[in-house]
Amino acid sequence: MALKTFVIVSGINNLSDARYCAGMLVNQLGFNIEKQHNNYTDPQSFKELSEWVSGVEFVGEFELESSAGSLKEQIAEYDLQAIMVSSVSLINEALSTGKSVIYRTDRLADAREVSEKWGKQLDYIILEDESAGTNDLAQLATTSPIVLGSGVSVDTVEAILDDVQPKGIALKGGNEIRPGYKEFDEMADILEALEDDEWA
Repeated sequence: MALKTFVIVSGINNLSDARYCAGMLVNQLGFNIEKQHNNYTDPQSFKELSEWVSGVEFVGEFELESSAGSLKEQIAEYDLQAIMVSSVSLINEALSTGKSVIYRTDRLADAREVSEKWGKQLDYIILEDESAGTNDLAQLATTSPIVLGSGVSVDTVEAILDDVQPKGIALKGGNEIRPGYKEFDEMADILEALEDDEWA
């Protein structure tokens, strides 16, 4: 059974998350591939993780402005379908790679600005602004594909989908407790709610 809405899970760094999310039919898995990032996934680890899952797209995540000028070089060893950037300064460079481009921000004002300037060139915008109101989010969702990465819980996800009409939601992976063992907690609750029969 497909999920009710589009879902990306970012920050994947272990096989438990990758296999669980793929099994739940999420759309995209994100891996941070910046060498200087504390959640860095090297090319070999990415290859090993990605070979275990199917049916999902893989996203290379860039959060640091220091990655400017080297995106093409950094993605060369990864089989990616999209690139996610968290800095406006990286958008044009990301677009030049030929991959689908996602912009992530925690400020509604930034999302509006990027939507106006690059909206049609981007795949979508992930917005993680806890202070953004439902009306503002709904208005933005009418002009650009928006994926909500904050304010989403098992108790709120149904209302968010109804009231805001976003493209989807963004969740985050986490570390394993030990190799092969992972508690999925709220992420699992949300995904299970999205596949419930009443959502079909």
